[in-house]
Amino acid sequence: MAFELEKLYSRRRDIHEKFGGQQQGGISTPASAPYIFLFTSEAGEQHGYHDGYDENGLFIYTGEGQVGPMQFLRGNRAIRDHINDGKELLLFASTKKSGIYRFKGTFVCAGCDDEKIGPDTEGNPRRLIQFHLTPSSVVAAHLQDESSEIVVTENISLDEMRKRAYAAVENKVCTAPVVSKKNLYKRSEDVKAYVLARAKGICESCGKAAPFLNKGGKSYLEAHHIRQLSDDGLDIPSWMAAICPNCHREIHHGQDGAMKNQILQAQIKNFENSQFVDVAAQ
Repeated sequence: MAFELEKLYSRRRDIHEKFGGQQQGGISTPASAPYIFLFTSEAGEQHGYHDGYDENGLFIYTGEGQVGPMQFLRGNRAIRDHINDGKELLLFASTKKSGIYRFKGTFVCAGCDDEKIGPDTEGNPRRLIQFHLTPSSVVAAHLQDESSEIVVTENISLDEMRKRAYAAVENKVCTAPVVSKKNLYKRSEDVKAYVLARAKGICESCGKAAPFLNKGGKSYLEAHHIRQLSDDGLDIPSWMAAICPNCHREIHHGQDGAMKNQILQAQIKNFENSQFVDVAAQ
């Protein structure tokens, strides 16, 4: 990760000079970086923006657009589709010093609400888009929690599990915050269930059988986000792998961990791409 939690950064020097992106506004979408930068400030309230945590633990982030109804264009579309586009949401909060922002962490868009009404810059009522963001670390903890594992009671194929996992990621229906949070966890569970089933009890890194059975009698493998070397990445099947604890530790802490992760990335990408080809050929 290029940024440290709660550390202060210059928006111009530390963000835009290094990664590019729009230097004005609350949403910056540099084309060549795997990030979408979100900036929140109390000054945004004059434009009808009200950001902050709600009672569900979600950070409510108001989309862009100062006059007229907000639409899913440009930055708003980028936030909504960030998982499919492979972009991390990085949130920064303004400070009393102009141009200096505090990094608040990496987030995942759990959903959105496009039915709220609020004033625009000219004071006229208009439709708002409010995104429901949750810290990526919360999603990662849910994925690693053994108690969150889905118990599949119906006899479904790996292909059907795969379809469910990708369908969950594609879901872009706007809902209330509490529903968004439930949908996010369900999406994570569908992805986790598919990735574990895809592995068939074999580590997707070293190719060896899982070292032991978990308390539920299933092969113990851990969910690893292959897109980045921390495990709070995006929960999408093509960027997740089921690997043994030894490989997991080596990737994170080993001398050759980065190379091992790159090899794993290529393996998972090739497998998932081959599944798309097979489906298209049917």
